[in-house]
Amino acid sequence: MSEQPPESTSLTPEEWDAVRRLRARAGSAPSPAPPTSTPDVPATAEPSATAEPLPPLEPSPPPEQTAPSVEESVPVTATPPTWGGERRPASRSAPVAVPALVALVVLAVVAAVLATLLSLRVSDNHEKNQAATAALSAATTGVATVLSYNYKSLDADFAKAEALLTPSFRKSYEATTAKAVQPLAAKYKAVSTAQVSAAGVIAAAPSKAKVLVFVSQQVTNTQLSAPRLDRSRIEVELVLSHGDWLINKLTPV
Repeated sequence: MSEQPPESTSLTPEEWDAVRRLRARAGSAPSPAPPTSTPDVPATAEPSATAEPLPPLEPSPPPEQTAPSVEESVPVTATPPTWGGERRPASRSAPVAVPALVALVVLAVVAAVLATLLSLRVSDNHEKNQAATAALSAATTGVATVLSYNYKSLDADFAKAEALLTPSFRKSYEATTAKAVQPLAAKYKAVSTAQVSAAGVIAAAPSKAKVLVFVSQQVTNTQLSAPRLDRSRIEVELVLSHGDWLINKLTPV
C-alpha cells in the first residue's frame, strides 16, 4: 500500500513532490507517490489519531577544509626556541651587571690609590712639621751659642759652639775664631751676648731646613764707652745628622 500524505497536512501535490525530491537528495527511503484526487472514503484500515510527522532534514556536510600552511599556522617570532624546559625571559640586567662591576672595581682601586696618596701626604707633612719644629729650635739655640763668647772662657765657649756645627762648617768657624775673634777678644776683653728675638722656618724637609733668625747681640769691650747693641738677620742652614740638627751655614741677610 502506497504512503499517502496525512490528512492533517495541507501540502499540494507540487509541494509534496518537492519534499520527496529533497528526501531523495538526502539519501532517505523512497518517497511516497503524490496524492491523487479521490473521493472521501472512510478509512477501513487502522486509522491514526495523529498525523505522522515528517522526518527532519539531515544537514548537508560542511565544505571540505584544508590544513593551514606552515607560514599561516606558526607565527614567526624573534625569540629563539628553547630546549630542555620552559623558556625563560632574557635577563636585561646581565649586560648592565658587567659594566657596573667594572665601575665598582675601578672606584675601589681609585679610592685605594687616593687613600695611599693621602696617607703618604699626611705622613710627609707630619715629617716636615716635625723637622721644621726641631730645626727651628736648633737654629734658635745654635745661633745664640755661636755668637756668644767671653774673653775669660774663649776656649770653652768656642768648643760649645763647635759641637753644634757640621764638620764642614766647623772648619770654617775654627779658622775665623782663631784668626780674628780670639786675639781681639783677649786683647780688648770683649764679651758678646747674643739672643734670638724671633725666628721663622723658610723651608723644611725631613733631613734639611732653612731658618731665618733675628738676632740681638750686645757687645762690650775696652774700646767702647757703653755696651753696643747690634741687630741682624741671619739665614741658618741646618742638616739632620745622627738625630741632631746641626748648623751647616750662616748667611747674613
